[in-house]
Amino acid sequence: MYILKRIFIILCIILFGVVACTNTEDINDAEIKQSQEKKDGILEKVLSMSLDEKIGQLFIGGFDGVDTLSENDIRLIKDYNLSGFIFFRKNIQSSSQTISLINQIKNLVSQSNGIPMFLSLDQEGGIVTRLPEEILKFISAREIGKINDPDYAYDVAKLMGEIIYSLGFNMNFAPVLDVYTNPKNTVIGSRAFSSDEKIVSELAVSTMNGFKDSDIIPVGKHYPGHGDTIEDSHYELPVLDHDYERLMNVELYPFKEAIDNGIDSLLVSHILYKNIDKDNIATLSRIFLYDILRGELGFRGIVITDDMIMKGLTNTNSIEEASLKALKAGVDILLIGSGYENVVSSISRIKQAVLDGEIDEFEIDRKVYNILRIKKKYELSNKVMPDINVDDVNARIRSMLNKN
Repeated sequence: MYILKRIFIILCIILFGVVACTNTEDINDAEIKQSQEKKDGILEKVLSMSLDEKIGQLFIGGFDGVDTLSENDIRLIKDYNLSGFIFFRKNIQSSSQTISLINQIKNLVSQSNGIPMFLSLDQEGGIVTRLPEEILKFISAREIGKINDPDYAYDVAKLMGEIIYSLGFNMNFAPVLDVYTNPKNTVIGSRAFSSDEKIVSELAVSTMNGFKDSDIIPVGKHYPGHGDTIEDSHYELPVLDHDYERLMNVELYPFKEAIDNGIDSLLVSHILYKNIDKDNIATLSRIFLYDILRGELGFRGIVITDDMIMKGLTNTNSIEEASLKALKAGVDILLIGSGYENVVSSISRIKQAVLDGEIDEFEIDRKVYNILRIKKKYELSNKVMPDINVDDVNARIRSMLNKN
């Protein structure tokens, strides 16, 4: 009966929210039986996984591979069951090299646990470009904001998404949902669509839909809003003193619109809103991740951290302890962009925390269920990709850019 109740609670929380249905005394045996009779392949998969396999699904890591995977890269897949990799410029040299590298990853996953990985990158356009240099650059969000045509924003994102997909990727850390309200802000700048939250919302939703329609998982960022900061969270902790009303009306307005329009993943940033939660960076804040994001905004997708090695976080926390705090606060996936040891030691810390009862394995199950649900929704697979014709790709980009 305990196992059945555990199954029912997982389903209940996924479907109806993170607070409801957590009291097993209130669960009726008939409800449990009815839930059991509804075959849920994802739930069956979660319950069949070892603790090590489940913890691995909570991590997206950076890796060393260029022409081929390193021994550590292979270990992250085979021994640690990572949920995904993030590709940086060092991993991407040409289209053919990138496709070959991703195909190597997919083949290795097929030989391991078989769960397709999130294969992700930061491809926003403008100054944040990860596509191979042989492919023409896309314009920035700011330039799209000046045009201010939702249909054009959609077309740009759909083409970008189709190119990303053709290289073998399935997840993109975009669109930027930040409202650029501080001209002294150096980290956001041209990456934002506008200083007007309504323009940001409309163009970001169109961009999100363009990615989704090209089978790319969009990850909206940087929750709860990085557009009014001066500090760059890569190097120091940004601190803002906005109250709740300001936050809801400006910074969170685009996030609410994206959530209402079906975004499935958000990235949380290392930023402190001292009048909302004075004690915790957003990445480590239950107020931001449960009360506001899950409760007020109704988000049911997956929450991914910004890179856990960024000094806005690590100046006051070790990566290992911050990883545990983030999961307990409501994060689903920890992004660790570099350092094999950073990933392995954080995985070890989470496993020990489960064994010691610092975090309930049921909470791990819930997160893994949500992660696998998104992977299934976007039909992630280990299908290998053929090479692309770069001239044809550039002709399509050139035609798109010439429309405006």
